[in-house]
Amino acid sequence: MLKSKAVVFFAALAMSGIAAAGNSSGAITRLYVHSPNSTYGATNGVVMFSAGSIVGTPCSSQTEWAFSLSTETGKAMYAALLNAADKKRPVKVVGTGNCTAWSDRETPYYIYIDYP
Repeated sequence: MLKSKAVVFFAALAMSGIAAAGNSSGAITRLYVHSPNSTYGATNGVVMFSAGSIVGTPCSSQTEWAFSLSTETGKAMYAALLNAADKKRPVKVVGTGNCTAWSDRETPYYIYIDYP
């Protein structure tokens, strides 16, 4: 019995991190690159974008996501967003639950683009 309670506890603990992350889906309505700005926690170039209203984000912005261009993942996300915007494809975004790239915008965990 104790073992099953421990499994449930650790499963709930793992799920709590997921529940704290935001998500959105829709057309890209805004996409811009911002210079580093240490006031907002950005020490590298940052991409900010909107794709529907963000639900469940721990950050104060309910409409924009932000990620750094200092990593290969950030560069790949930027390329994917440019491609989706060019092809007029909606995107689905799931967040990391943190606001590290820009203090009031959640950082995406992944960006999903549906191509027929």
